[in-house]
Amino acid sequence: MSAGERFEVIPYRAEALPQVIAVWNAALGESFRLREALFVQNTLRDPHFDPAGCWVARAPVEGAVIGVGLAKVAREPLGADGLLPDRGWVSALVVHPAWQRRRIGRRLLAAAESYLAAHGRRRVLLGSDPGHFFPGVPGTGPALAFFAGAGYRLEGDAYDLHRRIGEYTTPLAVAAAVAAHPQLEIRPLRAGEESRLLAFLGDAFPGRWRYTMDRALTAGMPIRDVMGVVRAGAVSGFAQLFHPASRWIGPSIAWPLDRAARAGGLGPMGLAPALRGRGLGLALVDRAILHLRALGIEEMIIDWTGLTEFYGRLGFVPLRHYRHGEKTLQVEEA
Repeated sequence: MSAGERFEVIPYRAEALPQVIAVWNAALGESFRLREALFVQNTLRDPHFDPAGCWVARAPVEGAVIGVGLAKVAREPLGADGLLPDRGWVSALVVHPAWQRRRIGRRLLAAAESYLAAHGRRRVLLGSDPGHFFPGVPGTGPALAFFAGAGYRLEGDAYDLHRRIGEYTTPLAVAAAVAAHPQLEIRPLRAGEESRLLAFLGDAFPGRWRYTMDRALTAGMPIRDVMGVVRAGAVSGFAQLFHPASRWIGPSIAWPLDRAARAGGLGPMGLAPALRGRGLGLALVDRAILHLRALGIEEMIIDWTGLTEFYGRLGFVPLRHYRHGEKTLQVEEA
């Protein structure tokens, strides 16, 4: 620490957890209030977490945590996507509001970039990591200017979408699409259908989606929390659902809404190629809405999507906006 710096950056230690949560919520709590359970799930218990890739900034006198940074590389294959050796992620970078604009964020970012470079990662992505908090940089506040100033290209949009579902009714076009395919069942999957779901994902979405679903099932997620499209006993489509009783805090329910209503979520979802273009994607979302409402859910969120027009047909509107951020590092060849 130089004479002009009134802070230090050190590796994260377990005893810092309460202060990390407090710093995060002081900085981002209005829109992204962090629960300890979510931080533990997405960081400390995530197989891609490396303690050497997490740092805290501390005030020098009282030693209070005033910032936190987290970088990740894939530490086990993400399904067919493998280890993605060309890229790494800055998962989180947060500085307490009282300590911002003192180059603390720059120091934490430099630590993250050095860690990624040391692991041979040339591409740095902001968010979107396995066990991610954000799909990109939240599109409000000073973060966009900070990362642009640090040399990141900010291109491409993603959204979290939202609607209240208490008064939802199935559109006529969706009902017609369902009626036109009597051979299909769109329903929660049942015990014993786990292998069929994974087989479908292995064929249609063999990368991160299959990997993440396998992890969730292994961690105890009940198969009934997946809405399936079933044809002749085979799974041909899926939508992963989340609600307050979920054993996994999915991205769609990660950030509590500032209201008392019970919230649920959807994502990811997809259909077999042969079923696309028939209105069945909207039918799958429709059945997910009705199922969550039957569980007492009053509001629904769809995370990390650019398909605003598609989901807008069922009344979903943007709730949060993110920008994709990326930078290319100079990595020395071994």
